Amino acid sequence: MSSIERLLEVDNSPEAFVDSLQDYALKSRAANHPLLERIATGNLPDLTVNITFLLSQYYHYSHQFTRYLTAVMANLEAPKSRSALVRNAADESGYIAPDEAAELLRNGIDPEHAKAPHPELFRRFLRSIGVKPEDVLRAQPYVATFAWVEAFRGLCMFGGEIQGVGALGIGTEGIVAVMYRKILRGIAIAWPNISPRDRVFFDLHAVVDDDHAHTLRNIAVDFADSPEGRRELAVGAFRALAIRDAFFNEMMDEIDAMATNSKHPAVNVAPAQGAMA
Repeated sequence: MSSIERLLEVDNSPEAFVDSLQDYALKSRAANHPLLERIATGNLPDLTVNITFLLSQYYHYSHQFTRYLTAVMANLEAPKSRSALVRNAADESGYIAPDEAAELLRNGIDPEHAKAPHPELFRRFLRSIGVKPEDVLRAQPYVATFAWVEAFRGLCMFGGEIQGVGALGIGTEGIVAVMYRKILRGIAIAWPNISPRDRVFFDLHAVVDDDHAHTLRNIAVDFADSPEGRRELAVGAFRALAIRDAFFNEMMDEIDAMATNSKHPAVNVAPAQGAMA
């Protein structure tokens, strides 16, 4: 993988620069973290318990995603850029346009399963594996989880419009589909009988986020027509990747430490009454 500094030295078009930066993100440790690879292959002790632990912590970040998006939108000065993200925001609220419905069907996803705000889709998944989402949010998140949420929210709100696009677009939406496909493989191993409706949050983001990333890519291209803009995009993407990588590092360390001590990580949630364990 080329260093991010070398990407800034290449004299190429704005489109080529953004594509190179996205390729850097897709090859990063954050997108291909050993923990994700272990989940995808089932190479974790107590796989069901540990995926539950990871995704319960992840929910502290995920349920605030609309706030990250609206913060980036608010910082954008160009009306056309803000308007371009309106559809992304509508998708997050559960709207599915006819073309998106057709795309979901082509990918084996029932659009009716996805017609709900995305936080609710995540909550539906958690309930299906025996976790009460309200208990997750009442519990104190791990330090690494809290640090990630606070750092990313601050980046989207106060990092400036260009860093925000680099963080939310290239460093997040641009890699989410790759990450979620790995998580989906682990879910299929841990819960082979989970229904498509209950896991649709991950199926949906493995498909639709490519479109969200494309929208943010086009905005990034507009910023990449100057050296200063390219550097800000790179800084935003790098910061988002670094804090996600740090979160995964801590989660993997916690899982491995508990396995060594023959304990389970503290999920900090109560199992839902009558839910699948």
